[in-house]
Amino acid sequence: MDYVILGKNIRKYRLMLGMRQEDLAELCDCSNSHIGQIENARGIPSLEMTVKIANALSVTVDQLVKEDYTNPEKVYLKEIAERIEKYPVKQRIQACESLMNYLDALENFAQ
Repeated sequence: MDYVILGKNIRKYRLMLGMRQEDLAELCDCSNSHIGQIENARGIPSLEMTVKIANALSVTVDQLVKEDYTNPEKVYLKEIAERIEKYPVKQRIQACESLMNYLDALENFAQ
């Protein structure tokens, strides 16, 4: 694993959320300096800490460790499908219809 890429991605996603290192550290139950060391590739996080960071940033571990995430939407589509499949058929249909309505609204707004 390339820890420089990991650190850069953690910083990128943290800043996208408007989060300070202190905020992320609090969510991950660690020190500010530990987050800083990870972001600067001077510290190597455990797998458990990497998962905590990913969860705190609402991203996948894949998104943190890969330099160029070619198709990030596939991760989200897979997660959405897995969640919908857990519902009974009637609720699956409602979820799909709601999503279709949302997509229609996005398309109308873009015009």
